[in-house]
Amino acid sequence: MKLITRTSPIAVHFGALETRILQLDGGPSGWSVRCAEEVEAAGSGRHMTVVENLQPRLKELKTRGKDCLVSLSGDDVAVSLVPVDEHNRSKMQQTLRDTALRSITDPEGVVYRYIPLNGNTDEDNLQAREELLLLSVGQSEKRRCEDAVDNLRMRTCGLEISAFPLARGLQAMHGDLESPWGFLHLGFGHSFFGIMQGGELRFLKPMQLNGERLVATLDKVLNVEDIDLNKLIFDDDDSNPSESTQATSISQLAEQAIGRGAELLHALRLESESVAQEVRACLRHYANRHRGAKLGQVFLSGFGASLPEVESSLATALQIPTEIAKPFTKLGIDAPKHVLENQHLWAIPLGLAMRGYK
Repeated sequence: MKLITRTSPIAVHFGALETRILQLDGGPSGWSVRCAEEVEAAGSGRHMTVVENLQPRLKELKTRGKDCLVSLSGDDVAVSLVPVDEHNRSKMQQTLRDTALRSITDPEGVVYRYIPLNGNTDEDNLQAREELLLLSVGQSEKRRCEDAVDNLRMRTCGLEISAFPLARGLQAMHGDLESPWGFLHLGFGHSFFGIMQGGELRFLKPMQLNGERLVATLDKVLNVEDIDLNKLIFDDDDSNPSESTQATSISQLAEQAIGRGAELLHALRLESESVAQEVRACLRHYANRHRGAKLGQVFLSGFGASLPEVESSLATALQIPTEIAKPFTKLGIDAPKHVLENQHLWAIPLGLAMRGYK
């Protein structure tokens, strides 16, 4: 008897520093990782860097099928909250278009989509409380992603801004939980805060604090020798950093941080309080539109989540249970060691791969 294995689409996340490729076997009742590959690449040329790295060894990836889901983030992606009221309702399409064009500068143009974020609105005051989440992407970034997928002999069947697959992957940990919870993604160059309630994304906002700023703060305090922060910040060219650059730098920071928790906490206090202030403003905004709803927990993901003392600093500043996301462990997904050790970095491709499954 021939056994048929259920396989997810191939998930490709073009991050700021690395591109991650993930495919799952099985189903929601029992996933396992079929393929988990990462390629260091940055800048506008990162897509072709990935292609050049992977093309000679496509068979080694052991992926199945051609359907590919893509997520992206960076300067060519923007998220905006647009309020809807009686003054701008009649001109909403023009307002959305103008906001998208202001958000992204791209010689090839901008594409945008929007979704309503009404949630549990007060039906007696619906117009005053309605908001739209506007998602804008530069046409050139969209083209580079699709061209890269084509060159990898795959077929793009969906493209998402990274916040959505991240929310999907983390939501799988919560099942049918109705109470609200949040996620704070500290990417190297870009960060955002989102709120989920009843299995739906109800709020999303870009944040000021990111992994790059956190690394600079830690580097300044620890004065780590031989760490060149510029090696973690790449120009928009086709340069390909050494495979160990990022891991070595973070490892050195972590090693130097041992026994210096109090000093680091003091250094990170202003950074943590700054982002906590942003998050608290988001929570007030959300509570005003959702009948005083309060978050029960916040999950951290992205490059900055695992930097020394960041988790404890943010938990103290937010006064909300805060922890680094570990969706593979929580869901019992059989995965390679390098994935399990960095689950907060694989949460986005996980959510991509799970798209369409319940």
